[in-house]
Amino acid sequence: MASAMFTFFVFIYMFKQNNYITKYFAFFCLSITIYSFGYSMELYGNRFDKMLFWNYIQYLGLPFLPALWLIFSLEYNNKRTKTAIKAGIFLIPILTLFFRYTSNLNHLFYVSVQKTTNLFFPVLYIVKGPWYWVHAIYTTSCFIVVNYVYFFTYRKSTGSIRRQCLLLLIASLFPWISYLLDLLNISPLNIDWGAFAVTSSVAIFLVAYLRYQFLNIKPLARDKVFESTNDGIIVLDANNNVIDFNPSAEVIFPGLDENCIGKNIRMVFETNERLVDSILNCVEFQYESLSDYKKNYYRVQTVKILESRDRGVGFLITFNDITKYMNMMEELNHLASRDALTGVYNRRYFAELSSLELSKSRRYNMPASLIILDLDFFKQINDNYGHQAGDTVLKEIADICRKSIRSIDILGRYGGEEFVIFLPNTKLEDCRMVSNRILNNIASAVICYEGKSIKVTASIGTSGVEFVSDENLDHFLKTADQALYQAKLDGRNCLRSSGG
Repeated sequence: MASAMFTFFVFIYMFKQNNYITKYFAFFCLSITIYSFGYSMELYGNRFDKMLFWNYIQYLGLPFLPALWLIFSLEYNNKRTKTAIKAGIFLIPILTLFFRYTSNLNHLFYVSVQKTTNLFFPVLYIVKGPWYWVHAIYTTSCFIVVNYVYFFTYRKSTGSIRRQCLLLLIASLFPWISYLLDLLNISPLNIDWGAFAVTSSVAIFLVAYLRYQFLNIKPLARDKVFESTNDGIIVLDANNNVIDFNPSAEVIFPGLDENCIGKNIRMVFETNERLVDSILNCVEFQYESLSDYKKNYYRVQTVKILESRDRGVGFLITFNDITKYMNMMEELNHLASRDALTGVYNRRYFAELSSLELSKSRRYNMPASLIILDLDFFKQINDNYGHQAGDTVLKEIADICRKSIRSIDILGRYGGEEFVIFLPNTKLEDCRMVSNRILNNIASAVICYEGKSIKVTASIGTSGVEFVSDENLDHFLKTADQALYQAKLDGRNCLRSSGG
């Protein structure tokens, strides 16, 4: 009776809490109240008919204990179940209630019920029917799942959450032990100690609730964020072993699964030494991964988890997806370095890259050359066909130049109809060969615009040195420009050179 009163007050207290998970716990307590009250009255009764009546009453609560306990445990540990699954969990308890109340007709739950004594007071002696064992298997299965859930959560938790899970694990063992004693018919005094066992569990749950914010919105909110955030999160213990990770981390690292729990981070990421070193040294790191032929970028940050000011209990690693940011930066760099019309390097970025190549050539005493190309009579194209036709010609000429040079050569738009090409590690003689190829490709090209064929030629000036010493980019540009001027004077559609 004390058990019934205690669990009833806990039911009222939990039901008033503003949390849907506490509702499951509240109804769990209400089922215990009905069960305990009915069983107390059964033990108190002396007449067989009264004892049998209160046995019926206790079964209004008893069959539903394992179902409510299972759903509550799953929900608390963030293992959400669908409504259909919850209804399925209650199917056997409902059938148990039905077979208990129709047991006199079908003998499926109780084959027979008799009044006997344990030398101190009368008790009911029950011969168990086939459905009783079905419900026993169901109840045992619920116990196993609940205990596994709490044990798994205990293993991967730290700090106060770990202590809380230990209390819940201990609390979940009591009813199982009591139920086994009853199934094996070895309960002391031949009575069912389940009411005392589940009430003890409720008491421990209540301690966990009051002391460790059990069922409080804060840990539930943290758990929800952990599971639903787009950032990958991995939790390590103080020995750098993986103890938890969220679904987003599994997406980033497809090989990350439950088999990684308990393994050292170096074993889990054995092919990413730089990543592991940054994690263990708590240094920010940019990690790149390739999935579905698409490159993704992540900012990796590691912080120590401190239980007290000086005592660290683990590490929290976050993988923040910065792919959109990196792609945007790459696009901005592309726009800042490219000519908007032709797609080749603009004058500023051409000068920057060419200067870097010149420094390399100077360091290793290598040759270098430069080409300046100017389209002949380009103004006439604009006058005769329009500026859009001129833009088409410029794009075609840029494409011809791009296809006529090496991938290491640097092509840029120098001005209106002028293009410039820097050729690293190229002697002037080789530069002339490239220039002649470009001239011939341009002269033989037929550029179509709105059904009209446009022919164009170019003049080229080249400059080069056998070994780069003190020459800078301005020197190459100046001497190549002088050669270009000479090519124009000599009738255009030709090349002239300066240097040696």
